[in-house]
Amino acid sequence: MYYPLLTQPYFRHGEATPWGGDKLQLYFGKNSPDDRTGEALEASALPGMSSIIMNGEFAGLTLEKVFEKWGENLTGTANFTLLLKLLDARDNLSVQVHPDDSYAGKRHGKLGKTEAWVILSCDEGAKIAYGMRPGATLDDADMKNAMNWVTVAPGDVYYVPHGMVHALGAGVQVYEIQQSSDVTYRIWDWDRVGKDGKPRELHTEDAKNVVRSSLSMTKLPGATVLCEGGSRTYYVEDENFELCRLNIAGDMPLPEGRMLFVTPLQPCELAWGDEVMELAPLSTVVIPAALKGVRIRGDLTALLSGTPDQAALRAELGYRAENVAGLV
Repeated sequence: MYYPLLTQPYFRHGEATPWGGDKLQLYFGKNSPDDRTGEALEASALPGMSSIIMNGEFAGLTLEKVFEKWGENLTGTANFTLLLKLLDARDNLSVQVHPDDSYAGKRHGKLGKTEAWVILSCDEGAKIAYGMRPGATLDDADMKNAMNWVTVAPGDVYYVPHGMVHALGAGVQVYEIQQSSDVTYRIWDWDRVGKDGKPRELHTEDAKNVVRSSLSMTKLPGATVLCEGGSRTYYVEDENFELCRLNIAGDMPLPEGRMLFVTPLQPCELAWGDEVMELAPLSTVVIPAALKGVRIRGDLTALLSGTPDQAALRAELGYRAENVAGLV
């Protein structure tokens, strides 16, 4: 009954992402609607912004609708708590911050947002805003110089917990795993204006209520373990999600009992039971928690996100757990 769900993304584009570009189509093969497409929501069950299933008996249904049918057999939890995106920033994103679950729940009736980024590609010298400079506040007149700017490279991984001020800079394309939430507080938007000639709305008071301006972090080193079919490098294992890089050389079994998102960076096969699915680079498959015996085959790198199992990973890594964000 249960099977891997190949998804078609929901796109945010045009006026919704004035900073977006055309690389989701040119680089990643996505059927994006225009050349200002900033986000492909690869695995989303957000109402009105849900991914579409492309295969099997549920082809044409939204991921949100499949969750209604499968429930915990899909997610392993009572709710659909995760969201996976690919982003293309042709221009700088607005400087923003996200709330925790408590604030977002009281203010909006939604989850907060903690997220993590894997840099997929970027222009030489491209940067991200990653926290604030020592002593800087949201009241600073020069927000650009209040940010801590970090030069990035393909393969870098960054953890962005709630309360951390952040922004993608121009020329960066990322894989983003986050809590399933659309709550964002915009602090500064580079003085951009929309078609109506007016600046986009800022959310200064909410931002001040949730910001943790003293947060200071660096890119994640990760912790690698050998396994059947290659190795796994873990980067994040907090209470919200797991983020892992699979280094596959042959035939690797995937974890069971949890919902997983698998995004290969090269062509590969996904196998379960007597079934085999061919996967193209940068496609996304949702593995239901109730499905067992799934394997990924080929010589490739894949990104894996999913619901966490902190106790199991802490036991597996031992002292190396300190290299995984959220685990210690």
